[in-house]
Amino acid sequence: MKLFAKIFLCAMIVLSVALSLSGYLLITLSYKNAVDQETQRAMDQYQYIKFLLQGDLLNRRDQINKNNLSDPISTSFSKLAGQNLPGLSSGGNYISVFGEDKMSIYSTFPSNPGFNISNYDLNQKIINKIEQIGDRIYVLVLGKITQSGQTVYLLTATDIQAVIDQKEEMIQNYGTIYFVTIGFGIILVMIFSALLTGPIRKMSVAAARIADGNYSERLKVFSNDEMGELSRRFNTMAETIEDRIAELSNAAKQKEDFVSNFAHELKTPLTSVIGYADMIYQNSLSREDTRNAVAYIMDEGLRLEALSLKLMDLIVLNRQDFVLEELPADELLQNIAETLRPLLLNENIKFRLETVKAYIRVDYDLVKTLLLNLVDNAVKAGSAEIILTGEITANGYRIGASDNGCGIPADELDRITEAFYMVDKSRSRKQHGAGLGLSLASKIAQIHGSRLEFVSVQGKGTTVSLLLPLEGGGSGD
Repeated sequence: MKLFAKIFLCAMIVLSVALSLSGYLLITLSYKNAVDQETQRAMDQYQYIKFLLQGDLLNRRDQINKNNLSDPISTSFSKLAGQNLPGLSSGGNYISVFGEDKMSIYSTFPSNPGFNISNYDLNQKIINKIEQIGDRIYVLVLGKITQSGQTVYLLTATDIQAVIDQKEEMIQNYGTIYFVTIGFGIILVMIFSALLTGPIRKMSVAAARIADGNYSERLKVFSNDEMGELSRRFNTMAETIEDRIAELSNAAKQKEDFVSNFAHELKTPLTSVIGYADMIYQNSLSREDTRNAVAYIMDEGLRLEALSLKLMDLIVLNRQDFVLEELPADELLQNIAETLRPLLLNENIKFRLETVKAYIRVDYDLVKTLLLNLVDNAVKAGSAEIILTGEITANGYRIGASDNGCGIPADELDRITEAFYMVDKSRSRKQHGAGLGLSLASKIAQIHGSRLEFVSVQGKGTTVSLLLPLEGGGSGD
């Protein structure tokens, strides 16, 4: 059962019980008060009639005969009735007098009501009781009167049917009021139930949207009550979920970037490894040449092993504090040239190395990865000649890669270091490019406190360089 239905049913049950109980108590108390008032009025009327009867009998005590009380009493009541006294002449009120033998000696009842006063406890001073006579309800008051040595019993009957009719009318009127109130109550309870459960419904819709992936979904808070506090906590929870999802998405993207970058970085080294292995397999090389080829294969294998961990730190953990070593720049560039030789021979590309001796502080694996990416991009640009240079400048040691390929449009120079961005997408796809090389190279340059600088003329070629600080402030001679 939905919360709306629960609130509605509970409210209607409470309202119905409250109205029924209050109506019952109201009618019952009103009826009791009315009956008590009528009973008191009947008692007062009884005392009044008793007083008048005793006074009249006292005035005519000489005429009273023990064996004949009927005539004096009838005379007394006739005389009193002629005076239009209350209780004696009003309709619906009756009087009956019984002798000491419990037999009726005078009665104004329209017919014999069949009273037997022996059924009452006559030891009580005054007895009052509510009974039905015919089709009406009366308050009966019975008491003993002793006057001039004679004992009689006076019974008065006061009609209280109006009180009973009033009660029935109150019940009918209250029934009408009850159902009208319940009708309005149903409407109001439905409105209030909708207002109370509205925020919960909105929260449920928001939760469903978040479950569908819309993590930016938030609730509007309009109050400071419990629902407002719950909405604020829901928004806080949604923000936390969004942050966690963003962290997980970022972690997943970093891992994907690592896999993509590592797969990308495997291409050139594997080409060199395969080229040197093929050279050993296809040709009869001298022992020295064989050792050199095997050395390059081992060097690339070890570098790839180290590079996998460094790429994990760089791409997944965003590490920046790599340990930089002091290395001779010319030997580093010469090593890169030897690694590239099989790739460039396979592509029929001329290669020149122009270096000046100097010592620079770098991470060997990362800088080699950077330069291999620059040469690889030159190859993909359709270059016929590539020049790798290293020269001392006033500000440090500049390493550059120049080609005579297709060049880069001026309006795209600012975006070429973005991950997965490719200037010529059709050519890059044919050459299995993914647009990752320059993005990774840019990160490596930042780790070394430098940045990639591009000079390109479309249709003539491109030069990419970075400036590294010199160790010792000069050359390594």
